[in-house]
Amino acid sequence: MDLDLVLFDMDGLVFDSETVYFEANQIAAKELGLANYTFDYYQQYIGAGDDAMVAGMIRDYGDEKVVARFMERSKALVHPLVKQGELKIKPGFHELVSYLKAKQTKIYLASSNFISEINFFLENTGLSGTFDGIISADDVAKAKPAPDIFLAAWEKAGCPPKEKCLVLEDSLNGIKAANNAQLPVAMVPDCIAPNDYARQNTVAIVADLAKIKNL
Repeated sequence: MDLDLVLFDMDGLVFDSETVYFEANQIAAKELGLANYTFDYYQQYIGAGDDAMVAGMIRDYGDEKVVARFMERSKALVHPLVKQGELKIKPGFHELVSYLKAKQTKIYLASSNFISEINFFLENTGLSGTFDGIISADDVAKAKPAPDIFLAAWEKAGCPPKEKCLVLEDSLNGIKAANNAQLPVAMVPDCIAPNDYARQNTVAIVADLAKIKNL
């Protein structure tokens, strides 16, 4: 069955951006004296958006002003890394997009990131204009795992039959958001290995985006 709509997450799915984010976060944490900012700590917020990270860090570190400086410094560090070519497109992306466009399947980007960052990433990797539509954190009240982002993208695409849609995600928060939106979802793992929840609540788990063609 050909699909009417494929919804792409961005961070960790289209781009190997979690590597860039964590590098920037570690530098900022060291500069500000935030101890124990490890990858294990970082990965709990993957796919959940900035608001969840800020709230969690205020809870754990107890200083709202320091956390605000941490976020500002991290973002300031990300852009130079992207401009230096550190932001890599994930394997299989171009192949899958070419395949879907040949099938006249709509492709939308549905990301918990903000539109300014999304556009910056797309412009600096030559992907501007690739997607038929974009939904960002600016467009919804709640980030993943709430279903808002995927439902907004689905509605913007004209509300095609949900069984003819597919969400592509790398994070557990994203899988939960797709489940909450009652949209089929496939996982392409990035930083987080699939667990029992992922195995039980996805239509497939594949090694790279190109293998989505085989579903």
